[in-house]
Amino acid sequence: MATLRLLCLPFAGAGAGVFRGWGDALPAHVEAFAVQLPAREDRLADPPLVDWAAMRDALLAAIDALPPQRTAIFGHSLGAVIGFDLAHALQRRGASPVDHLFVSARPWPGRAPDPPVPAWPAGDDALLAAMDRRFGSLGTSLSHPDIRAVVLPALRADLCLLDDYHYAPGAVLDCPVTVFAGSADPSTPGDTLAAWRNATTGAFALQAFAGGHFFIETHRSEVLAALAASLPAQARPGW
Repeated sequence: MATLRLLCLPFAGAGAGVFRGWGDALPAHVEAFAVQLPAREDRLADPPLVDWAAMRDALLAAIDALPPQRTAIFGHSLGAVIGFDLAHALQRRGASPVDHLFVSARPWPGRAPDPPVPAWPAGDDALLAAMDRRFGSLGTSLSHPDIRAVVLPALRADLCLLDDYHYAPGAVLDCPVTVFAGSADPSTPGDTLAAWRNATTGAFALQAFAGGHFFIETHRSEVLAALAASLPAQARPGW
């Protein structure tokens, strides 16, 4: 029987399918829940969320609809920022503290912000070229017009959503924070990853994997093994 819920948050433009099969590869006490934002996969007809507070409230409402359970969070790239903010929101409420936060392929949000590139209103070719420069290749599938027509609206919405996020200095987390990174990811210089230590008063770890920004896909088995080794097996005090 599962005693720990792992919320999995994908990168910009992606859907829950990124995490297909993760539950089968994790320990039996862990139940993986992949978050499906609107405007993709089985929610393709739903209008996208571009307001950060509305997105957070929608996620909190979805969590509240689930049975009470210990919770860990894994987020990749945009998902790391969402997970970080969601962990703060759950900690403020006090009723469902986060056991562990995993942030993947994302600099600490408290650092000086990057210039606003890639800009989500750019033309398709310019947007994809800018994304390639910052994050590495997004894959040749986006060269197909039908795939572009499906993926790009969600990608633009997610970049717009990220523009609406503002880091608020102040309270820090008390749960363990683990950072995953690709050793060849151009978007995450080492100092921006180590700065995640500022995010918590709890334990901190940083683990690098071979690969670029999308190492969770190219090195999936290694990532899942690291997750399994880091996820708590026992409840935190108070559960």
